[in-house]
Amino acid sequence: MSEVKIFKFGGSCLKESSDLEAVVQRIAESNCEKTVVVVSALHGVTDRILERLERNERESISAFVASIEMMHLEISPALVNDAFYCKFQDALAGLSDALLDNCDNPSEMSRVRAQITGEQLSSVTVSAAVAACGIDSIPIWSEEIGIKIHKVKGESVIDINSTIQSLNLPDASVVVVTGWYGEYNEGLGLLARGGSDLTATSLAAVLNASEVTIWRDVPGVLALSPRWAIPSRNLPYLSYTEAQELALFSEPVLHPFAVEPLRKEGIPLRLRPLHDPNNFGSCIGPSIATGEPRVCAVGCLPHLVPLTMRLSGVMSVAKVVADATTLLDRARVRIWSLRARPNEARFLVSERIASRAMRLLSQSPGLPTPNQGDPISILCLVGESIGNNFSISSEIEEFARKSTLELTRLDEGQRDHALHYAVSDGQTQDALIAIAKNFDLLIP
Repeated sequence: MSEVKIFKFGGSCLKESSDLEAVVQRIAESNCEKTVVVVSALHGVTDRILERLERNERESISAFVASIEMMHLEISPALVNDAFYCKFQDALAGLSDALLDNCDNPSEMSRVRAQITGEQLSSVTVSAAVAACGIDSIPIWSEEIGIKIHKVKGESVIDINSTIQSLNLPDASVVVVTGWYGEYNEGLGLLARGGSDLTATSLAAVLNASEVTIWRDVPGVLALSPRWAIPSRNLPYLSYTEAQELALFSEPVLHPFAVEPLRKEGIPLRLRPLHDPNNFGSCIGPSIATGEPRVCAVGCLPHLVPLTMRLSGVMSVAKVVADATTLLDRARVRIWSLRARPNEARFLVSERIASRAMRLLSQSPGLPTPNQGDPISILCLVGESIGNNFSISSEIEEFARKSTLELTRLDEGQRDHALHYAVSDGQTQDALIAIAKNFDLLIP
């Protein structure tokens, strides 16, 4: 098989025409026999479609669809002369039909059909810009090439084995594929937000690609998420395990499951800045840790609320936890952390949906009424083998004692590559700065 490289461009790289020009340039520079390009919807398109679905009004659907069309034509004027312009029109018609169907008979199927049009329109838009530069390019949709989705522990992921059997890529130098969705149970299914990362890495595993590059609007993977506006070092290399842990606690670094398809073959994953091609960004691959364990990054989940159930002696902790988690899962309430002890069970949920979770648990027969605590943040210190290194945890607890920080070690779900601490929501920024300074993670 010829060498294949996978490129992924998210919505943050598809905001305006200058971004699209840079995307085309990166593809032209790929220097590879075949480049598979995975794209998300243009910046803001998915959110606009979701907002329209929530309004669910028949009025002005045609005007809304026309505005989406114009948005794509403005970023890529070459689109109207492209050989696949009819495919673009098909996607627009699909969006209109799905929105109308959802008005008449709201359903998950019509919602999915509406949402995926963002990726479909983007694939044709990007492919047209590539073709306009004289490069052989074809846009193709996930359902057309046989990308399959299944559930693993309740999470939607790409079924690698089924996709290997069904995948049928067209013969072109550049193939532009829709991310985020695939075939599921005789229909179509979505991955979690950010799932285009998983589409890219799964295709890399299926095609045995030489590498995957996710192009972004930041230098790479930073020691602290850009959302905190704390200047931190770029990480030149992370192991798969470190990257996966950081992704769970530092949105939007990477889809949490994106590295899994790459592990077996050791395919490298690079995260690079779109507009700075001389910057090699960050590389994610097999563990190459040497020397003493060290903290390389800090992730953070803020605004979490503890819901604590006190249990009497006759209550089974296992049953209470099982019943509560099943109830919340069915209501699509995500539990970020769970602690079970003989006399209590504590769940951490987002502050945004804490009242709803409280109501569900309080109204459920057989479950004790939970107490709602003050909002906290979970800090996740990431580094190979630090979870089993007593000196690092001692160092953290020592400098916390000397400061006003109230850090509480979380033992549930302990991992050898991470340390987890809770801190009050109001101390989050101070705690991040203090930990980053202590482990030399800030830009001097």
